[in-house]
Parts: sequence; structure tokens; C-alpha cells
Amino acid sequence: MKKFGYFIKSLFPVVMVFILQIVAAIPTMLFFLFRSSGRAKPNLSEALASLTGLTSDLEYLQTLNIVYAILALLVFGTWYYKVFVKPFRHRTRKQPGGYSFHTIVSMIFLGIGLQYVTTMLTDGISILRPDLIASYNAGMSAQGYDDLSLLLIAYSVILAPVIEETVFRGLVFRYARHAMPFWFANILQAALFGFVHLNLVQGIYAFAMGLFLGWVCHRGRGIKYSIPVHIVFNIIGCFFSGLIQISLTLSYPLFAGLGVLLTVFALWLFYTDFRTAD
Repeated sequence: MKKFGYFIKSLFPVVMVFILQIVAAIPTMLFFLFRSSGRAKPNLSEALASLTGLTSDLEYLQTLNIVYAILALLVFGTWYYKVFVKPFRHRTRKQPGGYSFHTIVSMIFLGIGLQYVTTMLTDGISILRPDLIASYNAGMSAQGYDDLSLLLIAYSVILAPVIEETVFRGLVFRYARHAMPFWFANILQAALFGFVHLNLVQGIYAFAMGLFLGWVCHRGRGIKYSIPVHIVFNIIGCFFSGLIQISLTLSYPLFAGLGVLLTVFALWLFYTDFRTAD
């Protein structure tokens, strides 16, 4: 019964993600409605017209991301700290707790390698279901990823990795580990990580990425290692995805193979720096 309770607790952070997105949308939406109308109380027809336009307004969408990120950092950061950090601050560590040279290299290599792995997954989807890739690309374009703004860069490169690692590898995974063995907990958090993207293409590669990040968190006993990997992954995706595609165009088997080998090598480096977690 206690394990079932922890399983239910592992779902709460995901529910809270959607609640916070709604909470963040309300004041952001009102601010943009009032600003566009020029009056404190726009009439109903103006409000409805403005609401329709907001869904395609890049400034609104990116501001909403920042408002959500601030709320999420406060809520999930406090939650993670009080439940999984503060009670264990004075425990004697049985393994290295810092960033060795090998660990730093492994995090960078893993972020790069995962870009190749996820690119290969999306390429596979594009062969089987080109319509899904077309819809995915259109969605990313609508969010502003064709022409990155400072707000979008701040959210995608820094805020999103910190929040997502805190939620899924920090809270969901840690609660789930009290209820089930590692691999079941890892699959659960990765599946939920894929689900919250509400997009099949992103969901598939987020699930795969989540499995790797869950292992890193498990091995390193904390999100302090999975966060940098996630940041490197997003930096490559935002600024150097074209180089990944160019390399694969030059020789798909060669560079795809190198990407997989880089991922395996990074995992091995990380593995050698840490003892097996309980």
C-alpha cells in the first residue's frame, strides 16, 4: 500500500505541470488582451477576436513560456529541495559529488550523441509517417524556432532543461523509485516526459532521451548531472542542428554510427566515475 502511495505521488508533478500552465496563461492572456485593446475592460467581441489571435502570437507564446517557467521553478524547485535535498544534506557521501574532468566530458559528449540518436529517430518517423514530421516542423516554426528570440533562447537552453529535469528526473523518478525497481521507474518517468509534450514526434524522442537522462540521474544520484546534459542537448538543437543534418547528409552510416559510439563512450565515462546507485 505504501508503494502504491509513492506511485500516485509520482504522477502529481505531471498534473501540476498542466495546472501551472493554465495558471500562467490566465494573467499573461489578460495582459495581452488589455494591451491590444488599449482599455482596462475590452468588450466581449474584442476579447474573443484577440484570444483567437493570441494562439499564433509569438510574443504571447514566448512570454507565456517565461511566466510558466518562473512559476515552475518556484513550485518544483521548492518541492524537490524540501523532499529530496534538505532531508539528506548532512549525509556522508559514498561517491564523488563534484564534476570531474571525465564527468564534464561525458556530459558534453552525451548531449551531442543524443542529438544524433534523436535525429535518427525523427528520420525514421519521417520515412514511415512524413505527415507527422510536417506537422511537427510546422509546430516548431509556429513557436519561433526558425528565428530564435532572446526569450525563446533563455527558455529553451536554460529554463526548460532545469524545470524538466526537476520535474521528471527529480520528482517523478524519485517518487517512482520508492514504488518500483529502477528500470520500471525510469520507463515511467520517460513515458510521462514524452506525454507532456503533447506531440507524437516530440513524445517519441523525448521518451528516448528521458531514458538516458534517467540513467544519468540514477547513476549520479541527482539531477545535477542530468541538467547539464539536457542543456548541451538543447544548445545543439537550437544552434547546431544544421551541422548534425549536414554531417548525416555527407555520410549517414558514418556519422550516425559515430553519434551512437559517442553516446556509448559518454555513458561509459560517466559509468566509471560513479558507483552503482542503490
